[in-house]
Amino acid sequence: MNIIQNRLVDSYVVLVLANMVDETKGMPIADVPEYKRIGIVDYPIRSEVEIIVAEKTIEAFS
Repeated sequence: MNIIQNRLVDSYVVLVLANMVDETKGMPIADVPEYKRIGIVDYPIRSEVEIIVAEKTIEAFS
C-alpha cells in the first residue's frame, strides 16, 4: 500500500476502535464514507465486506 492508502486504513481503524470504546463518541461503521477524496482521486475506504468484518471485530471484543 502507498502512504495515502495506509492513512486511510489507519483512519478506518480509528473509527472502528472509537465505535468499540464509546458508541456515543464513535461513528457507526455504516456511516463511514465509501470514498475519501484526496486531490482529484477518490480512494475507497469502505465496502460492505469491510462493514461486516468491522462489526464482527467489534462483536468479538465485546
